[in-house]
Amino acid sequence: MTFRQYKNLSETDQELVFWSRAVEVASRIDNDSLYSLFQVDGFYIEVQYSIQFSVIIGFTAFDDIIHLDPYLAQMHIQIQD
Repeated sequence: MTFRQYKNLSETDQELVFWSRAVEVASRIDNDSLYSLFQVDGFYIEVQYSIQFSVIIGFTAFDDIIHLDPYLAQMHIQIQD
């Protein structure tokens, strides 16, 4: 599925795609929210959770790498010789 196809789906169908096909690849905490990053085919879906209330605040889908910066800053990649 392409990002454009996903964006053209209804909100209900987008959620079905998320729950059935998304794979978690990273997470981070910022202020009072937990953000989880998921990948579906060639795009990403970020889910924001309220830590205080234990509920999902929102979903954000994107296909550009600029939105990956908050996750990449936390990754420590070690190269072995």
